[in-house]
Amino acid sequence: MRPSLLISTAVYCWALFILPAALSAQLSNWSSPDSWPNGAVPRAGEAVQIPPEAQILLDISPPELGTLEIQGELTFADSDLRLTAKSILVRGGLLQIGTSDLPFEQEAIITLSGQEEDFPGLGARHLVVMEGGRLALHAMAANKRSWTQIAEGLSTGSRQMQLSDDPVNWQVGDEIVLAPSGYDPYEAERLTITGITGRIINFTPALAFDHFGELQSFTTGDGTTRQLDERAEVGMLSRNVIIQGAANSADLHLGGHIMILDGAGPIHLSGVALRRMGQPGQEGRYSCHWHFAGDRSGDYVENCSIYDGLQRGIVAHGTNNLRVVNNVAYNIQNHIFIPAEDGNETGNLFMHNLAILARRVDEGFFAFPQEGRETSFSFQAEHRPSGFWMRNLHNPLIGNRVAGAERGVGFFFDVIGRHRDFRHFDALPDPMVFHDNVAHSISVPGVNNNAGSNVAMYARVGHGFGLFVDKFNNEDTELIFDGFTAYKCDMSGIWNESENVTFTDLTLADNTSAFISGSAKVEDALVVGRSANALGGRNRVLRHGHHRAGFYTVAQGGKKRPQMRNISFVNMHDDTDNEAAAFVLDYKLEVKPNYVENIHLENSRPLWMETSGAPGRSPSGACLFDRDGSLTGRGEPVTVVWPNSPLVRPDCDFVEAWNAFICPADRFMDFKFHSPNERVSIDLEQQDGEINYDRGLNTRELRVRVQEDFRLVYDPEIGPQDYLDIGMAAFGISNGDHSILHIPYPFGGARMVDENGNTIPRVSSENAVRNADQTAYYLDRQRGWIVLKAVVHSTTMVWYHLEPGEQVVVGEEEVNEVGSVNRLGALQLRPNPVIEEARLFYELFATAEVNVQLVDILGREVASLFTGLRSAGNHELPINIPDLQRGVYHLRVQVGEQIASLPLVKQ
Repeated sequence: MRPSLLISTAVYCWALFILPAALSAQLSNWSSPDSWPNGAVPRAGEAVQIPPEAQILLDISPPELGTLEIQGELTFADSDLRLTAKSILVRGGLLQIGTSDLPFEQEAIITLSGQEEDFPGLGARHLVVMEGGRLALHAMAANKRSWTQIAEGLSTGSRQMQLSDDPVNWQVGDEIVLAPSGYDPYEAERLTITGITGRIINFTPALAFDHFGELQSFTTGDGTTRQLDERAEVGMLSRNVIIQGAANSADLHLGGHIMILDGAGPIHLSGVALRRMGQPGQEGRYSCHWHFAGDRSGDYVENCSIYDGLQRGIVAHGTNNLRVVNNVAYNIQNHIFIPAEDGNETGNLFMHNLAILARRVDEGFFAFPQEGRETSFSFQAEHRPSGFWMRNLHNPLIGNRVAGAERGVGFFFDVIGRHRDFRHFDALPDPMVFHDNVAHSISVPGVNNNAGSNVAMYARVGHGFGLFVDKFNNEDTELIFDGFTAYKCDMSGIWNESENVTFTDLTLADNTSAFISGSAKVEDALVVGRSANALGGRNRVLRHGHHRAGFYTVAQGGKKRPQMRNISFVNMHDDTDNEAAAFVLDYKLEVKPNYVENIHLENSRPLWMETSGAPGRSPSGACLFDRDGSLTGRGEPVTVVWPNSPLVRPDCDFVEAWNAFICPADRFMDFKFHSPNERVSIDLEQQDGEINYDRGLNTRELRVRVQEDFRLVYDPEIGPQDYLDIGMAAFGISNGDHSILHIPYPFGGARMVDENGNTIPRVSSENAVRNADQTAYYLDRQRGWIVLKAVVHSTTMVWYHLEPGEQVVVGEEEVNEVGSVNRLGALQLRPNPVIEEARLFYELFATAEVNVQLVDILGREVASLFTGLRSAGNHELPINIPDLQRGVYHLRVQVGEQIASLPLVKQ
């Protein structure tokens, strides 16, 4: 809801029954004629106001009222009560049912029945709390176990189930909901308890669907046993305090709604049911909604249920530090739990909540439609409902479950439509918390085994994901998603668009694809293609025919850069009706470091490379680095290459079952080019004349084979620029190998330096370049190009700067002297600033004498930290000087004739 929808404080324009101030000192029974000015209790349809001085005990069920405004206090007596009003406004007063110490034991039902707006900006059928108003609803039903799981499988026709936990305080007559076990969220079933014996529950009606109830165990690559828990959840709906919309709510598309405004007092909801709440198509009219309420430390919704909702569940909007714990939601249109509606909300804790069946919004009832696409697209993703939808990363989600979303998403981190002013919240230093959450039974349009159109797959309109992470502004902040489980998701267990993200301790099973991502890291995961849970039939088909995949590349653009280690794939294999592989790659991988490592395969095909899609147009980036050979079974580092790639050479082996070539890992290197003209398009041409890239995506990042010649090709309408930055790196392993690059360069002179300012040797002939032991270049003025020998020693990108200028030409002997070789890579000091101890990390490209000193800002030596011979490779040096005073120093590192330094700040 936008700020413009904030209400005015206008009072009713019709007569009110106002309680006499003389009764403010005592508790007055609603039923007593003496409590009312005309000697009679309010009659049906009349508006009632309780002034600030009054304390009313609701001891009877009044007739249906007009509006009820509470400026004093209204407390429910401990008996079965019904209170029906067009709307209820708690303005500075208190509405109380039970207390935390003495929860309400009887049945109380509040029904909101109005059909027209009673207060400006508040809408019809509201329960609004504002201006110091308080809501304290504590029901005995809070002592019921909110939800659990079944302990064994259930078959169609069953009328009895066994639970995994004791059904604490469950009673005969209570309504429960049983979650689906397949791909269809509508296989959730609403049941009534008819008998309880220990953990055995009898119910009616008989089940219409099968439900899975077994724990499954799998052995991972490190020999440990890991459990897959696909046991169907059981949620308790019945509560003895109910707030509801009138019986005609669904017919009118007009349920009740609760709104908490800024300035309201403490809000406590415990053991309460919200039924037929929410108003579809209207902003801010949600089942339970904190609206621009500010800091709500102390507010909570605990052990409650929300069901048959018409518009969202619990929403935090412009609100911080709300506590939403141990609630059950079922059959809700739109998103169910919203910890952050705008994107500036923080600290809202949503823990151990169960969401079953997030339903599609009825056509024409988006509250936030895009103009011209009112029935197909919403700026708050109403076209793909979710169990949890949020525009902010800094609201803890712990131990929650989403069991069914219709054409939607389980957990949805979304930025579409978010105001740019809130982008900085993504990079807040507070760590995000996403731990031990579960999503399953998330469907897509169409029927199983029919992938349909791209509507089922792409970011703005995609469906069927257990967890979707949009592209957040978190380049300097690592996002960690820990302990997530997704199963029976009709498209993918996880789809990630953000960078600098780590997914760890994952369990992904029975999904069409387990993981679709760009540059995220995935560590410590179990991926099961087909488990013992066969409910729902086989998965739908991926674009190019596969039914199951572990990691799947899809979509145009984006960054496909898998970085995966310690992953166990089980049952990713072909059978009579199923094609599967741990990695199904039908779009090129990004020309940036990618890797798989410590991959464990059980009854699984390692990979399949698809050539009917985009890789045929730009195949040279299609390389996957198997860092230890565990994916391919080679037992040593290798590179996996598409079969139509121009990077294939005789040293590669073709594996027909994978449709892929396996090549030596150290036979590739990467170039990255930067020009001052953003329009420049740069390609590489191989010796045989084939253009390595066709000016498609990522044209400035190119992968080539080592020990070969390439020519840089500019856009003919633009041509070479005054300067060019060239980055070089080994793709697989650091090998000291090289490539020869011909660069169009019609300038009279040239100067080239590395990123540390060290001059790159310029030699007198092309032959001298080819014989050089290090990176060197030759300026051929007659042909108008530079011949560059690019020598790489590391998978870390090393940058060189080329520009017109004068540089001394050296002889072939000079460029090959050991003392002239660039042997020192990048330096890093962590942590910095230094409190007690730090470590210096550095890389040597060749064996050399290393001298490390600590100097002050005037260059005076403070301490000698290391002197000695070190071999090529990565090294680290402890920095421990406990008596060092606070201040700014420099670490001075000398390798041969090279000297580099970096600042050290002592705190």
